[in-house]
Amino acid sequence: MVRNISSSDLRSQIRHVLNEVGYGDAQYVVEKFGEPTAAIISVDDFRLLQQVKAERAAASLRQRLDELRARTEQVDVEELDALIEEARAAFYAAQGEPPRDAR
Repeated sequence: MVRNISSSDLRSQIRHVLNEVGYGDAQYVVEKFGEPTAAIISVDDFRLLQQVKAERAAASLRQRLDELRARTEQVDVEELDALIEEARAAFYAAQGEPPRDAR
């Protein structure tokens, strides 16, 4: 169940909120001045979110590489390298990681 909580209420109820999230099925949307600013979710939900983001980034990278392969005959080597580096950077950015060194 998703519940809304103000940031000031969160300060006074943090233990209760963390227990509900950690040991129950609760999720909280934290509001500041009536606007949603953050969410508090369980570690399991966070890991699932990270997995989904990584899968989407990998699928996007595969799609971009497929597009590059289709254009290979029309692209010079330097442009192809630049496009691959751009795809790698987008993939790692989606995962929240710094780009790894190429080869």
